Amino acid sequence: MQHKIPHILFLLLTVLGYGQVKLAISEVKDLKVNQRFKLTVLLEISGENMEQETPLQAPDLSKFDMIGSASERNIIEVDRQKGNVIDQLVYQWVLAPKQAGKVKIGSVLVTVNGKIYKTEPFDVIVKDADRNSSVADNADTNDLYLNLEVQDKEVYKNQPVKAILRAYSRNYNNFRKVGNVQVAPQKNMNVKQVSHTKSEIESRQGIASQVIGTFMIFPKESGSIEIDPISASFSPKSTPLKISSNAVKLNVKKLPSGMPHHFKNAVGRFAIELSNKNEGEIFEIDKPLNIVLKVSGKGNIESLVLPELSKSTDYIFYEPKLTTQSSAKESGLTGAVIAEYVVVPKKAGLISLKFEDFSFFDPTLKKYTDLGAQELRLDIKTPEQIAEAKSTLERVNDYTNTVLETVNTPVLQTQHLKVKERDTINWKVVFGNLALLSTFAALFFLVLRKKEKKKQKKLTVPLPLVSTSIADTEELVRKNMVNHFEENIEYLKILKDQNDFSKFFSAYDELNKETKLRYDAEDEKTFKRKLESAKGQHLTEKYRILGERIQMEKFSPIHSEEEINDLFEAIKTIYSEINK
Repeated sequence: MQHKIPHILFLLLTVLGYGQVKLAISEVKDLKVNQRFKLTVLLEISGENMEQETPLQAPDLSKFDMIGSASERNIIEVDRQKGNVIDQLVYQWVLAPKQAGKVKIGSVLVTVNGKIYKTEPFDVIVKDADRNSSVADNADTNDLYLNLEVQDKEVYKNQPVKAILRAYSRNYNNFRKVGNVQVAPQKNMNVKQVSHTKSEIESRQGIASQVIGTFMIFPKESGSIEIDPISASFSPKSTPLKISSNAVKLNVKKLPSGMPHHFKNAVGRFAIELSNKNEGEIFEIDKPLNIVLKVSGKGNIESLVLPELSKSTDYIFYEPKLTTQSSAKESGLTGAVIAEYVVVPKKAGLISLKFEDFSFFDPTLKKYTDLGAQELRLDIKTPEQIAEAKSTLERVNDYTNTVLETVNTPVLQTQHLKVKERDTINWKVVFGNLALLSTFAALFFLVLRKKEKKKQKKLTVPLPLVSTSIADTEELVRKNMVNHFEENIEYLKILKDQNDFSKFFSAYDELNKETKLRYDAEDEKTFKRKLESAKGQHLTEKYRILGERIQMEKFSPIHSEEEINDLFEAIKTIYSEINK
């Protein structure tokens, strides 16, 4: 299926507030019924004291089917020394007209520092759909679209990117008719399908969607590269049709300077471990032993180049057996690469198995980490040294084993060595065990009952004998709880499940305020400084990114349940680490 998506040209229609606030919307002129197009809104706010007070108020889009939506936030530095930055917010909807005719797209409104900014409305001419298409007709109930969604479009070379192939349709039965997902090979990147399992069908505003494939993208070149469309077969009738997704562009950045001379291609965060599978044994010259090198972590596991074992006259080794274990998660590709070496010592005495240096680039911290060279020292002995070290009893055992293996001996009757089973039951032992078991059970329930009473006593909250509403009573109970963090998280979950998004963000602000008080921080800057000192830079960076996501979703014109769920899980995870 191929759709003509119009080229979106940004026309900066409204520039108000002495250049400090810029609000613009993309325009489209001619469309066909059920033809997909993208409507993009750009909001730029510059200045230290400029604050967005209201979410973007989207125009009336009831005459369009909403197929999907996305948002992105960028901080653009104009003058780093003076601290001048531009907060750029981009909101995008994928729409399709429902009927032919002249359709007006109204103004987009936003309030910044008490002032209302808006875009100019414009008209769109919608024509009837062309019925001569060889693919699924968009105008009937058998329409189905593929959309390739990429989480992060700006990455470093060799940094894995997660991509999701999602199918959209009005008819639930169409999802059973999609299969045979195929990825075309590309020279500038590796595309690996990590999941073939279809997700649960989701529905939003009359359009159902289902994830039909999850992929990991490994860009091998820097610059602007494009992920080719991913195809699948669709069988609405007897003859299968081939449909394709959209192409996605990636901005692949070069790795920064300061690269170690032995750096190869490891991008992510890794740990390395060298072990001996023959631990505890005596190592003998010319006898093989097994050495295992394991690199684990998160990053480009699938294309990782492992450090090699250095050559030496003290030993010989064979090509290692490589095993890759990986799994795609929300945070990226995690797993391990294992190299198993067979090494044969050729020298008696102390020898050293030394591997090449290993380093990786961490895209989160934007720096290189050198783990150095892995080395394993072994004490190799000759057969004579091993024999001399044995005791008299061990020598007798060796001689006996040699005789049993080499000399023919008659078959021994061992029937009399079998232990006969008892014919009767010892009831004294049975009753004694039952009495002991009953005693332990009674003690267990007694201790459990005491703990339950203490717990109920702690949770008992005296309430004032005044007439209050249910909301006031709930708020009073929350304030008197001992563990405010767990109560705030539970309250956030309730608001999330009730889709009460305004109260959800207010409750988050309260959680954030209580957390700052716990660290004796009055403002955001002081809190981040104390958090970095107490918990480290990595957790502080995760907290900063979460804050940006919260602000982005808080002022979004349309809230996605999926995004709110992701935010809740992120809040729960990050604040649990902060409050430890």
